[in-house]
Amino acid sequence: MNTFRLFLSALCIVFLMPDTAFAQKKEHTPKVSKYPGYDYVGPFYNGRARVKKLNKWGYIDTTGNVVVPPKYNEVENFTDSIARVRISGKHGSRWGLVDLNGTVLIEPTFDGIGEFINGRAPVLLDGKQQYYINKQGVRVD
Repeated sequence: MNTFRLFLSALCIVFLMPDTAFAQKKEHTPKVSKYPGYDYVGPFYNGRARVKKLNKWGYIDTTGNVVVPPKYNEVENFTDSIARVRISGKHGSRWGLVDLNGTVLIEPTFDGIGEFINGRAPVLLDGKQQYYINKQGVRVD
């Protein structure tokens, strides 16, 4: 039984050791981005990817063309052809919406915008007003 435990322990050590223990170390080649010039390029959703450059966020399309220049403090992935974007300024953080073409649907004026369900999203304005809007920013209750 002790021999079996010793064998099992040795087997575990072999499988848990780093790959470099038995082979020559390969030189690491840094991964080159398909879209150079950005600090971060996210995955594509609805044909758009979030990009970060100099601490600002925007979007590119699958060919690398800029759809929304990096000017926001935070952006979210596109869902149903719209994305939430946030700016920070003297009035605090404000959220708005952009479409796939980069058109601002709703200027960043809300404290928060929730997820759109059945064409409506809850919003918070000035920390106290709560209501629903449609994708054009029109209040719907």
